[in-house]
Formats: sequence, C-alpha cells, structure tokens
Amino acid sequence: MIKTVQTFLMITFLITLSGCDSKKEQEHENYKQEIKERQKDAYKHFKEVDMTFDTSYAKKRFYVPVYSHIYYAQNRFTRLAITLSIRNTDLEKDLYVENIDYYNTEGKLVKHYIKKPHILKPMASVDYVVNLEDMSGGSGANFLIDIASENDLTEPIIQAIMINNSGNSNLCFTAQGQMIK
Repeated sequence: MIKTVQTFLMITFLITLSGCDSKKEQEHENYKQEIKERQKDAYKHFKEVDMTFDTSYAKKRFYVPVYSHIYYAQNRFTRLAITLSIRNTDLEKDLYVENIDYYNTEGKLVKHYIKKPHILKPMASVDYVVNLEDMSGGSGANFLIDIASENDLTEPIIQAIMINNSGNSNLCFTAQGQMIK
C-alpha cells in the first residue's frame, strides 16, 4: 500500500513538472510570435523617400566613434556588438537621414546602411546593429551620418552602444555622435 502511494505521488510529481515545462515552452513560443509581429512594422516610422535636398534644407553631418573590439592587454582584445541609435528629438518636424556609412580603422568604407534618403518621423528612433562576430571595423571604427531638415530642427541624438556580455564579465559603454559639419 505504501509503495502504491509513493508511486502515485512520484507520478503526480513528474506530471506536474512536465506540465510546467510545457507551460514555459508555450509562453516562450507566444513571446517569439509577439516579437515577430512587432518586427513586421518595426520601421514604418523610418521609410525610404525619393527626394534630393537643395540649399533650402539645413544639412548636418555627425561622426560617431565605435569599437568592434577593445584591447585589454598587448595583442589581447574583447569583441563588442555595436548598436547605432538615431533619435529624432523634434516634437513636430521630420528628420531626413541621407546616409549612414560605416568605416573601419583605416578609414575605408565598410558598409552603406541605406541607399536612399529615409524620413524619420518626429520623436521616432531607428537603430542598426553590427554583430559581435563582425570585427571588420576594428578598434577605430566610426559611422558618418548625414541628416537634413526643411527648417531648423531640434538636434537629433545620435549615439552608439557597445556591449559584450559573454562569459563571466559584462562590458557596456556608449559613444556620443559629434556634429562635424
């Protein structure tokens, strides 16, 4: 009788545990589906536009220093993922982003992130990621971002966040974009 009760309790316990796993798996699947749905229209506030910017537009260029890796000793380094963030801080006016170009330590163009100008709606932001595995930029990489607006607008915030959270350590820091033109 005692063996039967013990067996029954053990089976009940195992069923309960497996039910928890399936509930967690279902929650995880729901979360993945929600992310997928959000990504469908993720950048409806940042659309390509077919226009050229004459002298009536205010133009600015920003330089953003970034690091695909940093050295912690001679010939020893840590890789970093880079997120470039462009934020339109104006409450009413659109911001036009003409170019987002990524350069390496030697000053060579690595990648054009947009081929045509894009419009960034008021108070909206957009980001671009350079993956942790991509070391093409080097320790002296940078972005050049050209923007335009019809009239004076509130200066956008353009910054980069570098991060590595692998292993037992976490490393994260930011770099602010500087207007150079």
